[in-house]
Amino acid sequence: MMQRVLASKAVVAYVLASATGLTLYFRCPFPGDDLVLRLIALRQPLIYEGFRYSYTLLLFTTPYIAYSLFLSGLYIFAFRRARDVKPMELPKYPDARERKELYLVLGEVHDPRRPLPAEQPYWLKVPERGLFTGIAIFGAIGTGKTSGCMYPYAEQLIGYQAQDSDRRIGGLVLEVKGDFCHKVREILAQHGRAEDYVEVNLQAEYRYNPLYNDLDAYALAYNIASLLNNLFGKGKEPFWQQAYTNLVKVHPASQGGL
Repeated sequence: MMQRVLASKAVVAYVLASATGLTLYFRCPFPGDDLVLRLIALRQPLIYEGFRYSYTLLLFTTPYIAYSLFLSGLYIFAFRRARDVKPMELPKYPDARERKELYLVLGEVHDPRRPLPAEQPYWLKVPERGLFTGIAIFGAIGTGKTSGCMYPYAEQLIGYQAQDSDRRIGGLVLEVKGDFCHKVREILAQHGRAEDYVEVNLQAEYRYNPLYNDLDAYALAYNIASLLNNLFGKGKEPFWQQAYTNLVKVHPASQGGL
């Protein structure tokens, strides 16, 4: 019972302060008959009214602050929970293939204030609406960004409604090293979607030449040279700048080859 009262200490303090303020209002009214206050009322009525309203307000706010401090101290020091929390098991992990709605499970949620298990833990989920804003994963090398985040997240997204060709998810993976692409290919095969994997590279069936466009070869070379200068700065030796400009200008890739 006492713990419930202390858990609602704000409401209790409000009720007690109201009762105390009403009692003080009738027992200790504003001393309007004071000679100094009467003189102020005659000379400066607005200041007098300010004193009177402030006095009445303090009759209620001062007890509220005092009761709040007392109940907070009582809650912190006198009725601290001494019993050990017996954590319950997490709910069954929602298999991505059986989910009716699209969401992403990021991890577990336990006690928000202390690093202890909670009585009723649950899964931390990002709903479909939150997946359109992007997710950034930060961490030092070897902390498990790929194995702890990227692989599980990809497995959930690929596995969602994997058997339904109208609802399953497709995406574009841009990856430099290629390791993550190989993992995505394995995940697709596990969910019966091996034929959905399409790789774009210089040796694959589908290829893309970023240098092939409608620009003149010299204009394309100049644009690439300008980009390199903006990224890495202009070198002191002009020979190298002219060299890679000429290389792009005469390379067959700039003229549609690969």
